[in-house]
Amino acid sequence: MTNLISGKEALIALANGEEVEYWCETDPSIQKRWTPIKALNEYKLSYFLENKPRFEFRLKPRTITLNGIEVPAPFEPKDGDRVWFICDDNDFGYAKSESYGDDIKSFYGWWRTEEEIKQVVAALRQVFGGVQ
Repeated sequence: MTNLISGKEALIALANGEEVEYWCETDPSIQKRWTPIKALNEYKLSYFLENKPRFEFRLKPRTITLNGIEVPAPFEPKDGDRVWFICDDNDFGYAKSESYGDDIKSFYGWWRTEEEIKQVVAALRQVFGGVQ
């Protein structure tokens, strides 16, 4: 899952020094490849200001490295957020809580999506072994 932002939000994020990426649909059969925005010029500025459905923007996802493997970084949830966390009570190696703060304590962090936690668990299994 990707957290998309508008062109206006992307410009504000860039002005605030955040890393922003864009994707442009040139061929729908090609897998999405996000490109960092390094500099703006008048030509590129129009991408942000026009409402073109071919362009998508996002903040560059934060990552951490586990023994040489790059994975999504955990985040600090607020009460009520849905969270995914490392859990050895099942074969998946992870579980979710529909409402952070109500029932779950995790010593290893929380992730926003199932896709993110799957990457983390796969990396941990690659490093330490375990069920694949």
